[in-house]
Amino acid sequence: MIFMCHYQIDRDKQSDTQAFFANMTPEQISGEHPDGVKQIGRWHDLPNGCGWIVVESDNQEALTSWIMGWSGQATFPTVTPVADDDTARKLVKAMLASQQG
Repeated sequence: MIFMCHYQIDRDKQSDTQAFFANMTPEQISGEHPDGVKQIGRWHDLPNGCGWIVVESDNQEALTSWIMGWSGQATFPTVTPVADDDTARKLVKAMLASQQG
């Protein structure tokens, strides 16, 4: 499954968290996500200390573990399952077909 995760850095920790993020070592970057969580992309609203991360995971424990790894600096107010165009079309077609009959 693909998830869009919205994050919000705690305001009183924003400077320290952004400094940590900016200075992550290659080892920290490669080890950020546990097995079972693959990052697809991440976008930041830097002035407001928030952003969105799209990940793929079929492992709820791994996804929760990754989120908890940032819990000292940020919250994840929404973690939403999302679909790409092909999957969305397939799902909408199935829904429409079920409504027909």
